[in-house]
Amino acid sequence: MDVLQAFFVTIVLVLFSNTYAFGSSDMEFDSQKNDIFAAIKKDENLKPHFTYESSISNFVSENQCIRINHNLHKGERQKSKRAFKWVIDVPTKGKISSKEAIGIKELNALVTVKLLSKKTVYIDIDSIKQKFNRYRLTVKGWKESVGRDCFYLGKAKHLSVTKVKKIQVPISRDSKETLYKVTTIVGIAREQKLPDWANHQDVRQAFPLVDKLVKGYERIISMNKVNGQWAEYLSPSSIKRMAKSGRTQSSNYFNTNASITKKESMLDAFEIEEHRNKYWSCISLPGQSSNGVRVDKELKSSSQYNYSVAIFDNMKRSKWDDIEIKTKPYLERLVDAGLLTSHLQNGIEGNKKNRGKLFNGTVYQLSSNYNHIIDKNKGCIYLGKGKVNLVELKIIASNARGNHSLQEIVKYKYIMTYPEPPEWVKDPVLQSQWSDLKGALDYGLACDGTFEIDLTEERKMGAGSGSCWWAYDSVAEL
Repeated sequence: MDVLQAFFVTIVLVLFSNTYAFGSSDMEFDSQKNDIFAAIKKDENLKPHFTYESSISNFVSENQCIRINHNLHKGERQKSKRAFKWVIDVPTKGKISSKEAIGIKELNALVTVKLLSKKTVYIDIDSIKQKFNRYRLTVKGWKESVGRDCFYLGKAKHLSVTKVKKIQVPISRDSKETLYKVTTIVGIAREQKLPDWANHQDVRQAFPLVDKLVKGYERIISMNKVNGQWAEYLSPSSIKRMAKSGRTQSSNYFNTNASITKKESMLDAFEIEEHRNKYWSCISLPGQSSNGVRVDKELKSSSQYNYSVAIFDNMKRSKWDDIEIKTKPYLERLVDAGLLTSHLQNGIEGNKKNRGKLFNGTVYQLSSNYNHIIDKNKGCIYLGKGKVNLVELKIIASNARGNHSLQEIVKYKYIMTYPEPPEWVKDPVLQSQWSDLKGALDYGLACDGTFEIDLTEERKMGAGSGSCWWAYDSVAEL
């Protein structure tokens, strides 16, 4: 073999050696990525201990939502944050910032897919009637929402590991620790179907988050290998804090089983009457606690069924006090409708900070012609037995508890309407002048909560909780 041949063979061997080494390293890297990804997917179901916050499980437990900007509201001060109680009133004239323009585009996109409704209203601002666009939650929007302003898209998950970078981090003046910066792709998994409304082009254009979740985006997680097992990296200070409390890193995982109960069985178990408070179908007159309309004073009476409130004429009011400009016109409308009577009265003692002071004012009372509208058994203005319109009924968890019992936790939302109210309700004058009556008839009562079905005894358990509220804001509708 001459020198040239020897040189050629050497080059081939080196190239072959390098290719083999690269392939081996690549295989090792893929195996490492797979092991890390498996550890991340496992920790997605981790129950974090209160001394150990897992960024992995916290991320996947977070609701991915389209949120609306309530700061766009420029109308009356909101009285409640409950579903249907809030509105967003946006002026139709005047300068708007680029940020506000984006927010209005978002609202209009949600109107297009019927998560919000939109109508024109006129509101007195500084004694001048101004035109507003009023955005309001719809029943469909309530079904698709979690909390006050979260239209639910789903849960994001870790979809893949793309990079693993080994680094050294200082943990003291003289020592370092090895950890791995892991780049993952997170987003909505393909098998998880987005709500139909989220695929509308107006929603996609107004809310880039939807495309971001569908396409996936990068997230960095710090990992290390302990006793041969991959786990999310804990800093020495975190370990020290845990050790001090006598706790260790959580090793408990969620174990949600497939649901057993059919929807038809849940409907049979869902007995509305067991969840209802006898006052939930009662509407209020101005000044009564449930409707948020304020008066200067509720006057006591020997009869618990009498209604009597006072508006003071000679009281100095703050700019936030809307009794004179909101409540009094409302009461006067009810006088015009014949529901209330009114008379002037002097020497009415004030309430709370005005106790001891005397005021002149107008007293409003329920007309004797309408005493019959108060249900004497319930002590309130009762609209009768309602009709349940189910909005949502689904199993949110199925967990074994102990050795002998199995419960399924069911979440519900419904609207109670009143298609057959008492005869007096049908008076068109009352309906046009009495905002609370019209609101109750138009929108009904919203109720939500949870209950449990005991699968071992095939019956609904008593455990559960819920609440109901009128699905309108009497102040906003005045």
